Formats: sequence, structure tokens, C-alpha cells
Amino acid sequence: MSTTEQRRLNGHLRVRTDWDHYFLNIARETASRSNCVRRQHGAVIVKNRRIRSTGYNGPPSGHPHCDEGACPRARSESPSGWGYDACIAIHAEANAILYSSPEERERASLYVTGVPCFTCAKLIANSGIAEVVATGEPYEGWESVRGFLMDCNVRVRLIQ
Repeated sequence: MSTTEQRRLNGHLRVRTDWDHYFLNIARETASRSNCVRRQHGAVIVKNRRIRSTGYNGPPSGHPHCDEGACPRARSESPSGWGYDACIAIHAEANAILYSSPEERERASLYVTGVPCFTCAKLIANSGIAEVVATGEPYEGWESVRGFLMDCNVRVRLIQ
């Protein structure tokens, strides 16, 4: 599927973004709210082409922000994979799930700016979400996470 539709309107060629890219663009804009100094991710839960919830990665409400030096990973000079368990951030997917009701998630699609980690995949699988549409580079081990989601009857599409 292309990223655009072309239609004639009053004799002029009009180009429209397709639904997948439209919602991924909104997820990218949502990611701009993140205060993580390593990565900014955004997620959008969509049902029947209506946005039900958004989320971005960051610390729990009331906790000092990562960009204020509150995150042990942010203070580290180590590679980005270091100290994952020490990260204080809640991932974008988890925040979007937290800020939606079960009815809003049932048979919905989750658009996310990076492929989900295994922890988020478990939340997604148990949330009622039917589809994950992600963009970004897959990490080592992504195929097993993708397989897990598919085993849980969650459709997975990676769009570049």
C-alpha cells in the first residue's frame, strides 16, 4: 500500500496520506512529549478510525523527569542497552493502554513508533488490542516477540 492516495478534486490532483501513515504520524507527534533523553516513542490506540488513547514514554506521574537527571540510564555513559531494568520510564504502549478503557481497546489497533518490547507485548496481548502497527528498526529478539503476539492472535505489521 502506498503512503498516499491520489484523487481529483475540482480538476486538481489531491494527495492524501493513508490511514496507517496518518496514525503513525500522530504517534510520532505524541512521542515529542517524551522527556526521555535516550529515545522518544509514541503510541496511539485507534478503533474504527477514531483515536481512543495516546501515550508516550516517560516516568510515572509525579516522579522527576528523565531529562532532569532522575533516570539512572540517562545519567549513564553506557550503551543504550545498559541498565534496561533500571529505567524509570513507562513505555508509550503501556501508557496508551493505561489511559484507555477495555471497551476502547477491544479489537482496536495500536500504532507505535517503535517495535514493542516483550513486556509491552504481554500487556498488548492481554489488553484486547487486535493489531499492532509499528515503525522503526527491529531489535535483536524482535522476531520472537512478534511470534508471541501472533500466537496470542494479535496481528503485527511493521511499516518502514
